[in-house]
Amino acid sequence: MELEFEAPTTDSTVKRINIATQAGPLATFVITPRRMVSSRPLVVLHGISRNARSLVRHFRAEAEHSGRLIVLPHFTASHWPHFQRPGHPARADQALVELLNRLAIRFPDCGGRVDLVGHSGGAQLAHRTAMLYPQRIARLSLVAAGWYCLPDMSMPYPYGLGESNTRSAALWIRRKQAGLAAYLELEIRVYVGSRDTERDPALRVSSALDDRQGRNRHDRARTYVDAVRAAAHGHGRVADIALIELPGCGHDFELAITEAGLARMVAETSDMTPALAAAG
Repeated sequence: MELEFEAPTTDSTVKRINIATQAGPLATFVITPRRMVSSRPLVVLHGISRNARSLVRHFRAEAEHSGRLIVLPHFTASHWPHFQRPGHPARADQALVELLNRLAIRFPDCGGRVDLVGHSGGAQLAHRTAMLYPQRIARLSLVAAGWYCLPDMSMPYPYGLGESNTRSAALWIRRKQAGLAAYLELEIRVYVGSRDTERDPALRVSSALDDRQGRNRHDRARTYVDAVRAAAHGHGRVADIALIELPGCGHDFELAITEAGLARMVAETSDMTPALAAAG
């Protein structure tokens, strides 16, 4: 593993590292604040635009503001063409966990629970990884996922956790069902732009998905929140989940950061202000 960090300056330092995981090679940007506090690391997952380098510019200030270590993996198209959904042979979830374990050699907090945030395809990877490894996640922030694996036994996998006609899905269903109780105990925040209602080419479309989750990312975000609440109620608990609408925003992650302050929201260690959380 290449892991050489710049000497501290008057600002945060950024280092790009490359590791060879059992699932495949993974490049990562690590932002180290000048004065780092003892806090959970923040892991930020890009979407299909794979704009990890651009996101470094937006999250570098948040590292300095919060004192948190911020990790931005880069799933390149050549090695990770379909990183959004863990499965054979694309085990991006394994690569992500191995990355954190390797970083823990230098930053011990990476070996425990982290805060995980993902946008679009990254939000898909984030919630599916959290379902497989809930013990490694503290707060999960999902920004405008195209679709979700609902904690719903009545909806066939991969749209839910119900039985599927494909034999290969059985293992994934069992693993996610086994970790469901722990997953439902996580702090989950779901963000979506008020204008993220387009059915663009990147949005997964099917009659079953449209009927059960909604026709756009805005509707699907609300469906997901409702499904998590219902599943938690079925387990005798109240879900710590909120839907946060980003006024005037569409599907662009960087615009949501610059126009709605999204980076500050997900990097803050305190909870969201009541004015930001939608009642639904």
